[in-house]
Amino acid sequence: MTLLQKLGLTKESMAKMLSPVTPFKDPNPRVNRRWEAVPTEIRESILKADKSFTLRELAKKHNISISSVWNIRKNKTNKQ
Repeated sequence: MTLLQKLGLTKESMAKMLSPVTPFKDPNPRVNRRWEAVPTEIRESILKADKSFTLRELAKKHNISISSVWNIRKNKTNKQ
């Protein structure tokens, strides 16, 4: 009785262990964007809004993040 037989290993199991590993494929691939683009209607309404509105008020009104409102006011785009 060989050492492999004592360990319960066969030629087939050894070949399976030594075979190349298939790469992991994600079943639910994600979009490579960090955030969603703000629709143009919301962007225009934020730019037309009175400057007395705070970032927090505009973010709550349009249901977007405060940083998105800040980026729009500073004329930075959030498109990738």
